[in-house]
Amino acid sequence: MAKDIPNFQQYQQAFTAYIRDPIGQPRPKNVAIKGMNVYKEIVFNNLFESVSACFPVARKVMGKRAWLSLIREYFRVHSANTPIFRKIPEEFLTYLTNLEKYSSDALPVYLTSLCHYEWIELLVSTMADNPPETVINNQIINDTDDLLEYQPAFSPTMQLLNYPYAVQKISPRYIPKEKVATQLLVFRDAEYIVKFIELNPITYRLIELLQDKGMTSKQALTLITNELGNLPLSNVIEFGLALLNELKIQGAVLGPYNKVL
Repeated sequence: MAKDIPNFQQYQQAFTAYIRDPIGQPRPKNVAIKGMNVYKEIVFNNLFESVSACFPVARKVMGKRAWLSLIREYFRVHSANTPIFRKIPEEFLTYLTNLEKYSSDALPVYLTSLCHYEWIELLVSTMADNPPETVINNQIINDTDDLLEYQPAFSPTMQLLNYPYAVQKISPRYIPKEKVATQLLVFRDAEYIVKFIELNPITYRLIELLQDKGMTSKQALTLITNELGNLPLSNVIEFGLALLNELKIQGAVLGPYNKVL
């Protein structure tokens, strides 16, 4: 501990260091054991419940002992970048991602993907309220329903996800034995309900193109047809248009922009 800082700050650092790591750090002087134990339990239990509430499936598949050990280690070593309490699960996800990079054998190989999948619901549900649906990124959405000749406007809460495991199926009864590429679309609808939609590779590619490229749906579907090389353009367009209309019904697509962005 630095000696050139005020005594009260030295005390604060010793106090918090002991709470985070009561085995590896000395208890601050002149503090009763009973009082320290109360602080230690309250702080850790609040953290534990906050993390566990966001990742119920991960907690179940790991088991009580392993999950408790993981949260204790997270509490001990991770330095959070935000004081906001609801950001704790995101900080835990950051910790897992870094742990996976440097200690690949320390965790189940699917755990980070599973936790990201569980966390994304919290992210989407707490996103700020959207602007009126007629104005997204200062572009007016057409009154027409022509999603083919224009570029679709997706819900600003939409997340396009690609996982190496079938995260939506993981449970204590199903532990993945091998990688299975899994694409998902997540968004919050007008009723503030978070929805998950499993995508096939063509649907994922279409949405990816329409998000990242300045093109109409028809142009994107034509590009996909050329990439596939074995399907008639008319069939791909029919499939794509039906898909976009279904996404509009569900609330993931708000309508067509009045021009290509």
